[in-house]
Amino acid sequence: MQDYPWVLAQADIQADCLMRVRKNACLWSAPPAYSGRGRPRKHGQKMRLNDPTTWLEADTAIEIDEHPDLGKVRVRQWIDLHFYRAPGQKVNLILVERMKPMSNGQPFPPLWLAWVGERTLPKRNSLVQIFTTFWSGSLV
Repeated sequence: MQDYPWVLAQADIQADCLMRVRKNACLWSAPPAYSGRGRPRKHGQKMRLNDPTTWLEADTAIEIDEHPDLGKVRVRQWIDLHFYRAPGQKVNLILVERMKPMSNGQPFPPLWLAWVGERTLPKRNSLVQIFTTFWSGSLV
């Protein structure tokens, strides 16, 4: 399933939206300034979520020290990215990483979210509530 139709469908709705993003999705940064030749570019640098070497510098990063159920959590945010087929619809990409390994010693898979609405992450307490809900399986 593609992620961009959801972004296009909610473009005219005045609401904050949070969606889970596929771990192999790609997003693009804003294009560089127009050079004066040819058609202006629609896309900047490509960020492949499954390839950390392509990741841009995060705009925001916080660590939640110890949550009773989740342990230590690191949250990073990239502002004003877009999906390839929806270059006019900006999204904020959020990466949530649980630092505590699973009971079998393997790391938890990263949780990628797209936030459409206000430019910044919700308040810290809201973040913990959102992520606890995601990991408990209440949101799909």
